Amino acid sequence: MTDAPAPQPLPLGDRFAEGPFPPHHPGCFGCGPANPASPRITFQRQGNLVKGTFTLDLRHQGAPGVAHGGILAAALDEASGAVLVPLQLPAVTAKLDVTYTAPARIHRELQVTSHLVARAGRKLFIHAAITDDESPIASADALFIEVPPAHFLQFGATPGELPSVGV
Repeated sequence: MTDAPAPQPLPLGDRFAEGPFPPHHPGCFGCGPANPASPRITFQRQGNLVKGTFTLDLRHQGAPGVAHGGILAAALDEASGAVLVPLQLPAVTAKLDVTYTAPARIHRELQVTSHLVARAGRKLFIHAAITDDESPIASADALFIEVPPAHFLQFGATPGELPSVGV
């Protein structure tokens, strides 16, 4: 019996070029350079994939020497949301189903990838995975829901503050 081939990522369109892109906003927990708790994940688009790198430190530790599972879930959520940047689409996390495979050691560069799996109306289905070199650490299947830009404005964003998702 052979395993079925992995589903191919859906196209991310041509609104945003390949290569690095800026953080969602400076204070973002996952990628913001102005947030002292942020692991400062840096993302880039490579075709229909979004790839990021980050290093966790003592602020992110759970058991001695390893990352807390919550920060790994946050990184998977951040990578899932990063798929919205090339799409320039305002959306929010509705569900995040995380599977942990191995401990993530602190002070090591980790890689995170994400891609759009499917879209049905306002629902976006996204898969993300964290690896340490080629070794799997954790993965997630996320459901994001497209929202009107006013959603972010009602909570304090100002027009033009979130251009990465069209706000």
